[in-house]
Amino acid sequence: MSGHARLLVAVVLLISAKTATAEDITYWIQPCTVLASLACAPEDVDLAHWAFAAWQTASEGKLHLIESKDRDNAQFQLLWAEKDGGLYGETEMIRVHGRPGAAIHVLAEAVGEGAGKNDRLLRDTIVYLTCLHESGHALGLNHTREFADIMYSFQYGGDIEEYFGRYRRKLAVREDIRKNAGMSPADRTALFESISKGILR
Repeated sequence: MSGHARLLVAVVLLISAKTATAEDITYWIQPCTVLASLACAPEDVDLAHWAFAAWQTASEGKLHLIESKDRDNAQFQLLWAEKDGGLYGETEMIRVHGRPGAAIHVLAEAVGEGAGKNDRLLRDTIVYLTCLHESGHALGLNHTREFADIMYSFQYGGDIEEYFGRYRRKLAVREDIRKNAGMSPADRTALFESISKGILR
């Protein structure tokens, strides 16, 4: 076999392997309504979309996160938590028609009366990073002790204000969130490890 032919075969195998390892995951995001029990804003839905998109980009083609308009059939279901919920967010594993899935709860109220009250970009930072963190759990990532990671857990202490503030300083306008994934190299490594094990299997 000539060198050119071997190169062609290698390229074909690489493409085939990448396609074979790609995994489709459907997600649904709860529309933000005017219900008094919810503290989200309609534009928070964009932040959730951007969080899912960030993980898909980080996967380098190994994940396809596809929006579903049907909650009942979506593997990942992101809901805006009630005002009396827990701090920031929580993810619980569920079954979707017999398949593993995740219910992602994000509490926007946690920032509405805090540091983000007078700084809209700080509020959006906290909501976005919470969506990113909790969807990371849905993708199989665990908490870490490293302050640089999006999967860092506040139970290890650290400067919570700075955790969000360092990301906020990267933003001049809201659209800058789409340009700044908010995850560390270690987060990306953990994602690839989770993918190699088979997410939701």
